[in-house]
Amino acid sequence: MEMKKNKPLKLLNKSHLAIACFSVYSLTVWSQQAITGSALSTTPVAGDNTPQSQTGQPSALSLDNAEGEKARAFVIKPRIRLGETWSDNVDVGRSQNRKTSGLITEIAPGIHVDARTARLQAYFDYSLIGLYYTEPSGYSRTQNALNTFGTLEAISNWFYLDFSAVIAQQAISAFGTQTGSTSYQNSNSTETGTYRLSPYIRGRLGNDVNYLLRYNWSTTQASANNVSDIDLSEWSGQLSGGTAFKNLRWSVDASQQTAEYSLGRKTEAERLYATATYQIVPQFRVSLSGGQESNNYASTDQISHNTSGYGFDWNPTERTQFSVFKERRFFGNGHRINFSHRFPLTTITYTDTRDVSVLPNQFSSVGVGTIYDLVYQTALIQVAKDPSFNGNPVLIAQEAASRTNLLLLAYGIPANTQVTSSFLSSRATVQRRQQLSFVMQGARNILTLMVNRNENQSILATQAVNDDFFANNMTGIRQTGFSINLAHRLSEQSSLNVLATRQNSDSLGNNTLRTSITTYQANLISKVGSKTSATVGVRRTEFDSPSNPYVENAVLGSISITY
Repeated sequence: MEMKKNKPLKLLNKSHLAIACFSVYSLTVWSQQAITGSALSTTPVAGDNTPQSQTGQPSALSLDNAEGEKARAFVIKPRIRLGETWSDNVDVGRSQNRKTSGLITEIAPGIHVDARTARLQAYFDYSLIGLYYTEPSGYSRTQNALNTFGTLEAISNWFYLDFSAVIAQQAISAFGTQTGSTSYQNSNSTETGTYRLSPYIRGRLGNDVNYLLRYNWSTTQASANNVSDIDLSEWSGQLSGGTAFKNLRWSVDASQQTAEYSLGRKTEAERLYATATYQIVPQFRVSLSGGQESNNYASTDQISHNTSGYGFDWNPTERTQFSVFKERRFFGNGHRINFSHRFPLTTITYTDTRDVSVLPNQFSSVGVGTIYDLVYQTALIQVAKDPSFNGNPVLIAQEAASRTNLLLLAYGIPANTQVTSSFLSSRATVQRRQQLSFVMQGARNILTLMVNRNENQSILATQAVNDDFFANNMTGIRQTGFSINLAHRLSEQSSLNVLATRQNSDSLGNNTLRTSITTYQANLISKVGSKTSATVGVRRTEFDSPSNPYVENAVLGSISITY
């Protein structure tokens, strides 16, 4: 099979890289100067003489202090990873009915930056991955892996800038070949990047009217020629305030969004609605909304529709949150349901939304991933109880983030673990997303469970676009999946990580298609030096599809050095 030539990601040229590096450097210097003399830059978080926090759990920053390091507002950690994978079916992503064993060598330098200052909260993680294959002989390629997001408070209490970027390997079709690792050559996978900037201002008018005005710009670009790029721009604003009735508050929201697809048509949407919220008791409040929206999703012309909705928020304790809101929209009923509860060492969350989506799942949310978020929330509770931090929210957030990173690294758990890989589309869809997440920490164990169900339905008036909906003549795609990970600490130097994942993709409509991929993996992670760790593991992948089913077994090994 001839290797397909991919288009380069437009934003990854030298000039843009230089601008990005200069911007990051400038923000770093500016933010460090802004906090000179503060506790963040001069004072250890837990104290030089405190080997553990009051919770009895090892403190990430305390461990740094034990090595003579001071707590810093900026933590910069370069790294390099050397890996080797032997597979009995190394060519699964390119060839059908051909089973060939071979080796994949990986060299991946990277860098991780955590910034937590009075003005800048940022996360940055990047790796350049070089891959070398024995099959086909002598073939090599590179991949980028980037996950960064943050908020800069440019003008105190008024002007802010949110930013994020994600570069990852993304499945082109939900029904094409899927692999258990992104290191395999796969004609159904492409490198895709989403870059986002969102400046906004917020403040108060008079005594009791708050305002928010935000502009959101993002671009999503794929290296494959047959995949649509997406440019998105959006204005949104809100006014909110109180009334003569103490428990009654109001808000007015407006938005205008334009999405342009390189292989599809341009869509525009506008919305204006008002919301009234009444607090019955401190822990419970109800809401009503009404307004109008217009868009050209289901028609080539703008069509207006009335909207209405109702819901409630219930917070029985500081650790429990439950909210429900249901709306009548142009596509039928939309909703959002959120539930979360945090025990001292356990966190459970459930989300269920139905709304319009213009970006793939993997690039429509900002954050380092579900696993990190859940472990971070648990760490936040523990750190907040520690009197060493004197209730300082910045110090508490910094310690919780450092403790989370240390914990995930020690157990070998990827921070940005995804359950469903999604797929690329050239149109807006009505999407229902459901996710249940559970994290439980013990003295020597971490158990994580994630269950996802995503359903996308096409609402475009035209089918003249190049994606799964058009190619397979279907009206909807449903993806379901789960991931369960048990990490056990064998000793102070080593841990065992066992993972099982499964994802199903089903078509909805006239054409019936189904694919599924199941992966089992076990890794032994051991610290072999003060800054060096080694991993050995085994993996089995089972892929079922009408066109290219396969079974693959692999043995993995790697050495990681963090400077």
